[in-house]
Amino acid sequence: MSATVASPLLREDDQGIPRSLPLLAALVEAEARLFAATAAASRPADSGLVRAFRGCAAPKVPIRVFMEQIHLLTRSVPATQGMVRIDGTAFVLTGIYLTRFVRSAAGREAGILVEPATAHRLVAVAVLLAAKFGGHPPSNWSWVFEDSSEGAIRAEEMAGLEGRFLRAIDFRLFVDSAGFDSFCKVLERGPRAPSAEVGCSSAAASALAYKAVCRRRPG
Repeated sequence: MSATVASPLLREDDQGIPRSLPLLAALVEAEARLFAATAAASRPADSGLVRAFRGCAAPKVPIRVFMEQIHLLTRSVPATQGMVRIDGTAFVLTGIYLTRFVRSAAGREAGILVEPATAHRLVAVAVLLAAKFGGHPPSNWSWVFEDSSEGAIRAEEMAGLEGRFLRAIDFRLFVDSAGFDSFCKVLERGPRAPSAEVGCSSAAASALAYKAVCRRRPG
């Protein structure tokens, strides 16, 4: 990845929270609001994939707070106990994986979108995979997502959701430096104004801007 592009997003504040976290949260929140403002918000779950990521209850905690809680809880556990310390890179990868998932053949066929009922579970699984792919497999992470969602995401859900997510994206976790830098630029630009063309088809409000990257990269 390019240090010029990525470095500002990977810097942490005095709480240890990388700049990529609130930027990604803003995109996810914008997409969820966009979905909620359309008629599609009343559409019932019509596929197993949608039902799985909607779960039994949608967390009431805001996405940004949810992500910050995940980040801070993982840092509260000593490294000797096997807990990975998520860094700014993981949140960039999280956004890329969300985009791949929603734009995947399985995601499009199921009609799954980033909406208030699915956003937290989609983010949770994408963060988990980003941490694993970063080379630091977390141990016993389920409680982190349950605590961060105030109990709405059950610990026992995570393994099944991870498997569904991976199959949908064809286990495509590798991201080259060009793709990473391109998504960093998407994060820097922030949410785009709603339009008829954007609708609810992206993994965050950024997916249309990112689709050219997905199209030209084989992996």
